Amino acid sequence: MAAPSIRRAKRQRGSIEELPSGALRVSVYAGTDPLTGRRHYLREHIGAGPTAHTEAQKAMRRLANQVGERRNPRTNATVDQLLDRHFELAELEVNTLANYRSLADNHIRWHRCVGG
Repeated sequence: MAAPSIRRAKRQRGSIEELPSGALRVSVYAGTDPLTGRRHYLREHIGAGPTAHTEAQKAMRRLANQVGERRNPRTNATVDQLLDRHFELAELEVNTLANYRSLADNHIRWHRCVGG
């Protein structure tokens, strides 16, 4: 006689939180951020409405699938943080590094206009 198969309920891989506005926030754990060492979550907001909970469940499944298939961003770092880290680790001549920093400052980094 074969043993009866026991089917365990799968543990949810994320959470759905209701916000004061009635909207829902879906969060799924995506591992540790390699740059900062902090916990990294994928998050999505679902507007309030009659189908909000259904949409939130779909979003949670989609985000969990992205994590499971490793199609999610690995970090929350900004472009500025990544450029700073790159320049710290780059083994370049002094003049080349200064030139690259200048190019990044003038063409890539976000600078807010002061007094404008």
